[in-house]
Amino acid sequence: MSYLDIVVIIRGYRRRNILQYQLQRITAWASMFCMGNKEGKQPQDVIPLYFDHYKCEERLPITQDEVEMLQREMKLINEQNQKKQ
Repeated sequence: MSYLDIVVIIRGYRRRNILQYQLQRITAWASMFCMGNKEGKQPQDVIPLYFDHYKCEERLPITQDEVEMLQREMKLINEQNQKKQ
């Protein structure tokens, strides 16, 4: 195996351990809470993890104009693909 393959495999294993990371964070936060850190902070505030920003991003709903534009683009792409066949 090449070094790059090993790096990609290790990265994949680490990304699959999200539940383990969350459990460790909650355990650490609960320990801090029991020791007197009762400032009302959530586990995400105390120990941020790399996947937290995915949950926090607010996405605006898609407008009707954007839906129509996407449908036109899909129709054009489909027409181009049919011409190639």
